[in-house]
Amino acid sequence: MNRPPEGELQKRLAGLQGAMANKGLAGALIFQNADLYYYTGMIGQACFFVPVEGTPIFLSRQRGELPTSPLWRVHKYNSWSELRHVIMEFSNPLSGKLGLEFDVIPTAMYLKIQEVFQGQDLVDISLLIRQQRAVKSAWEIAILRETAKKDKLIWDKVPEMLMEAKTDLELGALFEAEARRLGHIGILRIRSFNMEMSLTCTLADEKGAFPSLFESPLTGVGHTAAFPFGASGVKLEGQKPILIDFGGCYEGYITDTTRMCAIGQLPQNVLVAFDLALEIQADIVRLAKPGISCGELYEVAKDMAKEAGWDNNFMGAAGGVPFLGHGIGLEVDELPVLARGSEVVLEEGMVIALEPKFVVPGIGAVGIENCFVVKADRLDKLSPVADEIITINS
Repeated sequence: MNRPPEGELQKRLAGLQGAMANKGLAGALIFQNADLYYYTGMIGQACFFVPVEGTPIFLSRQRGELPTSPLWRVHKYNSWSELRHVIMEFSNPLSGKLGLEFDVIPTAMYLKIQEVFQGQDLVDISLLIRQQRAVKSAWEIAILRETAKKDKLIWDKVPEMLMEAKTDLELGALFEAEARRLGHIGILRIRSFNMEMSLTCTLADEKGAFPSLFESPLTGVGHTAAFPFGASGVKLEGQKPILIDFGGCYEGYITDTTRMCAIGQLPQNVLVAFDLALEIQADIVRLAKPGISCGELYEVAKDMAKEAGWDNNFMGAAGGVPFLGHGIGLEVDELPVLARGSEVVLEEGMVIALEPKFVVPGIGAVGIENCFVVKADRLDKLSPVADEIITINS
C-alpha cells in the first residue's frame, strides 16, 4: 500500500491551513473520501477537523483500533453532539467561519451540522480544496507515472483482445480483467453529482457518439437503460472505428487514456478525423505552459476543428461538450477544465487529460486522450503508449 508519506501530508495540511487563514476561516470539517485521503492518507467512516492553527483531529465512527499519526489527534465519536464536543475540547471553531465541502456533502448532513453548530457561520471550501489538489507534488506525479506504466502493459495486449472479443462489451471486459489482474482498485472516483462510469468506455459503432449520463464528449449508450454508458454489446466489425477510453487506478490516482483500434483498414473520413485529433493535441502541447488560460487553449482547438470543417462534430454529438480536457488525480473530474471562456491559467505541477475527439456521422467515435504534466516550459506526456491506431488484420 503506497500511502502518502508523512512529509507529504504535512505539506498538504500546511497548505490548507494557509489558504484557510487567507479566507478568514477558523476551521474546516472534511468528509468526502477523496479529500479525506488527500489530507490523511486514509479512508473510513470518519471526518477530519482542521483548525486554522494547531493540531487537526481525525474523528472516526469505525469499529476497532484507530490508526495513529504524529500529525493529528485521533478520537472516536458516535453522534453529532459527541463530534462537536470532541472538537470543542481541543479547538474553538465557533469564534469564526467553519468550512465544509458544499459541493459534495448531502443536504441532510449540512442541516445536521448547522443544527449541532448553532450560530456557526458555515462556508464553502470546496473550491479552495480543489485548487490545492489541482497542483500535484513530485510524489503524486511519480504515482501517476507508475500508473501509466502499468496501463501500457494492458494496452500492449489489445491486439490479442481484438482477436478474441466478438463484441465491444467483451473487449471492454477483457481489458478490465487485465487491469484488475495488475491491481486496479476497481473504481474511478468522480466528484460531480450523479456522474458514474465504468473502468472502460468501449465504443464500436455510431451509438458511441450519443450523449448520455456522463458529461464527456463520447460516452455511448451502454447495454441497459439502467446504465447508459459505454459498450452496447454491438458486434466488432472490420473497417469500423473502435475506441477504448480507460481509467487506470492502482494507488488511488487516476490516468485517463483513449486509443483507437481497428480490424482491417478504416474509412478515409475516419482517418482524416483521427489525424485532426492528433494535430490538435500537438498544437495544444506546443502552446500550453504556465500562465496560458484554459479558455484560450479550448478556442485554439475549436478554431482548428472549424478550419478543417469538423467543428459541428467536435467534442461529441449535438454541438459537443464545451471543453477540451480536464484535470486528473484522485478523481476523474479535477481542476483545471480546459473549457470555453475559462480564465483559469495553467500552473506548473497541474496534470491534465487532453482529449480532442470527433463524431464521424453514421460511423462512430474517433479521438485520442493522454495525460500531461504541466512543466515550467512545456507539457510532459505521462503515457508511454504510442498514439497510433492499434490495428489487426481482418
